[in-house]
Amino acid sequence: MDPDTNLLELFLRLAKVEGISLAERAIADTVTNLLRQHGVKVHADGSAQILGGTAGNLLCFPPDYRSDLPAIMLTAHLDTVKPTGNLVPVVDTLSIRSDGTTILGGDDRLGLSVLVRVLMDAAQQRFQYKNFFVAFTVGEETGLFGAGTIDISQYVTSHAYVFDCSKRPGVYIRESVGLHTFAAEFIGKSAHSGVAPEEGISAIQLASKAIATLPLGRIDATTTANIGKISGGEAINAIPEKVTIEGEVRSFTPARIREQLDSIENAFRCSIGEVGKIHFHSRSDFEPYMLTPDSPMILELERAMIAVGLKPQPIRYTGGSDANKYNAKGIPAVNLGIGAQKPHSYEEFILLEDMMKTYELARELVRA
Repeated sequence: MDPDTNLLELFLRLAKVEGISLAERAIADTVTNLLRQHGVKVHADGSAQILGGTAGNLLCFPPDYRSDLPAIMLTAHLDTVKPTGNLVPVVDTLSIRSDGTTILGGDDRLGLSVLVRVLMDAAQQRFQYKNFFVAFTVGEETGLFGAGTIDISQYVTSHAYVFDCSKRPGVYIRESVGLHTFAAEFIGKSAHSGVAPEEGISAIQLASKAIATLPLGRIDATTTANIGKISGGEAINAIPEKVTIEGEVRSFTPARIREQLDSIENAFRCSIGEVGKIHFHSRSDFEPYMLTPDSPMILELERAMIAVGLKPQPIRYTGGSDANKYNAKGIPAVNLGIGAQKPHSYEEFILLEDMMKTYELARELVRA
């Protein structure tokens, strides 16, 4: 059977199954049943209970997998950022897209379809393969939650390839930022704004003054900072006592992230002086990773790309993926371009050429 036609049909089938973040039960069941019918062992972990979702991460093993030997992990995520149950696909000779009433869901149903197909091929002995397994994660779109909770410590995982970058095949993210969020609560003093305004301290004014002292946007070549949310106040005739602002910092090293967070906190505290109070805290959303060009994983990746006719193109990227979580767990991981272009929008599309090249690359990476 024509692998080109089979892969497209598989994508169209999986793309129409609902599975927004932490509500992936339907797509998880569809994938599980399909793979088990082809002789692939599928195990769902306990992430659903941890995250409060409807399904856990899926760990999938071809028939010849050996748990006592080092293995390559291929991975994609199950969830989509918006519903796809009413998807009406439009396919022509070059591409596939939706009719514009829903997202296509190529992020990451393309990666999902490719890896499901590779597992089916392996189970049917269509090629000789190295020791590998596949992880399909939940809750990626809302915070990389599945990759954060997945426990693969019982497996001898040498490295991981993540199929989830919207760039075209051949591009891979060798360096990725980390992201830390922060929240600052400004505390003033409430009072009636008409009767006794001089008795109050406006938390909104404190926060506004603090924000005005900050550089935001691109801080330097490796660092960005943003304030994305402000909340507080109770009534227009009351001087607001509390206001909270929330933001993020991204950079390519943990040290640089920490420096910028400290700078923001210091600027906030200096701006209010002795007037009012401030509570500041931050947390890691995901950590950065930087892979060396001569690492065994990168060398193998570039060899595989060249073997299927792709030109390797390493990039630095200011977004995160499951690869960040795996690197933080000590498993070298790299996010690969698959060509699901304009993700999260109704203009999302996939070139059929990119769909096939992604499949060829995935298969080449685990070919013996």
